[in-house]
Amino acid sequence: MAIEQYKLQLNTPLMTVWDFISIPENWLPLLPDFIRLNQLSLTTYHVFLYLKLGPIDREVQLEFNIQLNKQTHSVDFTFHSTTGKVTGYGFLKADAPTTTTTTTTNLTLAIEVKLSGKTGLLFKPALTSLKTSWSQETLNKLALLLNESEN
Repeated sequence: MAIEQYKLQLNTPLMTVWDFISIPENWLPLLPDFIRLNQLSLTTYHVFLYLKLGPIDREVQLEFNIQLNKQTHSVDFTFHSTTGKVTGYGFLKADAPTTTTTTTTNLTLAIEVKLSGKTGLLFKPALTSLKTSWSQETLNKLALLLNESEN
């Protein structure tokens, strides 16, 4: 099954968007219900956020491993909870549409989240909603920040 992608078009030049998203500290705090961020290395971050998924309603710690691809302007990531019960992967990518001016950029976010064991099966419908809300909310916050930076 292919990972769902969520897209947004910005009136911001490609390199401005790339310069922003290539620094994980700029966009990881935009995840919904973000609490705090600890950088462990150049490519590894602990993200603390509040997870609301069915009866799960608590703070979780996710370890994100980030890989930058400068050629494709893509930030690829994997993540897992400290308990190993939550895992996932995705990417955040900026690209210039071929039909518009150089001041427009497409921003794409894709997130796949999985829960292990029986919990994963039980909450599969809720996970779809969670991925959609995480993606849309994060993209909207990015758009606000990047559009403000252009003014």
